[in-house]
Amino acid sequence: MLSLYRALLARAAARPLALACALAWLAFTSYGLAIILAVHAATRSFGAAGAAVAAFSAGSAVAAPARGRFIDKRGPQGLILFTAAHAGAAGAFVSACVLRAPTVTLLGTAGLAGIVAPPLIATARATWTNIAGPDLVRAAHALNASLADLGQLVSPGLTGILAVAISPSWALAILIAAASLAGVIVALTGRRQLPSPQALPRRRFWGVITESSALRTLVACDVAAGLWAGGLEVSVTALASHHGAAELAALPLSAMAVGGIVASLWVGSRSASPAPDRRYLAGSLLVGAALPLTLVEPSLPSLTAIAVVAGAGYGVLGVALFELLDHVVPPARAVEAFTWLTTAQAAGSAAGASLAGTLVRDGTTRAFALVAICAAAAAGIAIARRSTLSTSSSHV
Repeated sequence: MLSLYRALLARAAARPLALACALAWLAFTSYGLAIILAVHAATRSFGAAGAAVAAFSAGSAVAAPARGRFIDKRGPQGLILFTAAHAGAAGAFVSACVLRAPTVTLLGTAGLAGIVAPPLIATARATWTNIAGPDLVRAAHALNASLADLGQLVSPGLTGILAVAISPSWALAILIAAASLAGVIVALTGRRQLPSPQALPRRRFWGVITESSALRTLVACDVAAGLWAGGLEVSVTALASHHGAAELAALPLSAMAVGGIVASLWVGSRSASPAPDRRYLAGSLLVGAALPLTLVEPSLPSLTAIAVVAGAGYGVLGVALFELLDHVVPPARAVEAFTWLTTAQAAGSAAGASLAGTLVRDGTTRAFALVAICAAAAAGIAIARRSTLSTSSSHV
């Protein structure tokens, strides 16, 4: 099972890139909790903490395609500029927390840190394609996807330990340092691996998304996936709270991450498997079939079992998604294309969490119905537009 991964990591450039991806996924999956803890410690207000997370997330999501377009045009070395700007803005935010600055200052610096957040994973994904080559590209994308799930799995505990052992502000500072180190490694590795940037024509705001019907399909699916993911986090937490301990929500959420890790690594270990468009559809169908089961007398044990299955489906489609980007957009647009997906999922997640937060006031049934509907919608979009995802078709 591990032979393909050993062959991949035997390539010198793969090892530092894997380290960079691990640091980047860990930092970015921890930022939300770390910001909440740091702002709450400074203001004693969860309202201000939530607003700071929203400011960071909104800034990051809205500006992501422009940042990706910049990297496509200037090359991976442009990542250094965003990494330095992000370190400076995020450092200012941490300082504002330590100094207990006014809330408006906290929100402003959080938003600025989001706007200049470096597109680390987007650049790394394109770099993996070139490092791995056709024979190991699936293993490379599977490794990257499993690192994402691993970051999701360990980030809450690690952030909490750092916040308690040192301080919430220092915990956030350590994560910023990890993201900055990752940015430098990805920039240096990508500069040696990616082809020289091309002179691209000036694009309007929508950029590459107007050029690829397949990318539009993936973006639509990611909006729906974000909706069910954001809704599921709130719904599971609410159910756990009704059982007396909101912290128990970590069980099904962690189980989903474990399912994703196992499925991603399994897919990447196979030297022959169905085309990525078929695996993307299969993963979407598995998630769409599993999550509606949350409506059948939900309990924490049953949710944990369902989460493992849904996580496995998401792991399968996640690897396929990384591969599909190599087929559905030109290489010169690869970084921007990925940032459209992260923006779509972030927007969906924010909306899903907000809607579920309103629905759980009267119990969790309607919130889990939202999760089920959105998971089915994501699968439905993939089915209805499956022809656009064919890897034998053109980029547009």
